Amino acid sequence: MKKFLVCKVGLIVLGTLLISGITHSHSGSLNAEGCHNNRKTGDYHCHRSSSFSRPARKLQPESPDRPATSEPMISYDRKLYGYESYPTYSKNGFYTGRSCNTNIDHIVSLKDAHVSGAGRWTFAERATFSNDRLNHIPSCSRVNSSKGSSTPSDFFRKSSDGRGMEYEIKPKCAYLGIYYQVKRKYQLSFRNNDSSLFASCDLEID
Repeated sequence: MKKFLVCKVGLIVLGTLLISGITHSHSGSLNAEGCHNNRKTGDYHCHRSSSFSRPARKLQPESPDRPATSEPMISYDRKLYGYESYPTYSKNGFYTGRSCNTNIDHIVSLKDAHVSGAGRWTFAERATFSNDRLNHIPSCSRVNSSKGSSTPSDFFRKSSDGRGMEYEIKPKCAYLGIYYQVKRKYQLSFRNNDSSLFASCDLEID
């Protein structure tokens, strides 16, 4: 069943990227996640799904009765994640498909990961997570600021609640598919997520 879900997620992500026109035929080496920057078009995209390698220490799923590890949860601080920023070389934002000034966004935000189990990891494990390019996409900087540390349900709400910047998140299932892959890869809890939203893209998080 797990292998079936992994395959299904891969197909959702790949299919949606193809439909949205983000993927183009060209030469160029791929990183460990099967992704790279196309400097001709300015797109960052993936040609194949990543392998589901484990972090250095096996992490157990969080539950109400059992924390992710025996270590205590520490207060969130972005500096705890050792993220090394880099340019996107992209002219288009992943979420909207529009031309804009872009920067790197974590699909699963560092704070979301922190409260979902990463707050009990070692610094090395958190740095591995924050610099994993499976979890990186080029985002319009203003959309990235609007998203902040939101979970998917809050991000979709912010995009059209009339309280600020309005935008359409076009690759819905590709976005949710990557989010799902990252949380599964690092055995992070889905307790702060809306299962019905994921179900709309045939993803089970319960």
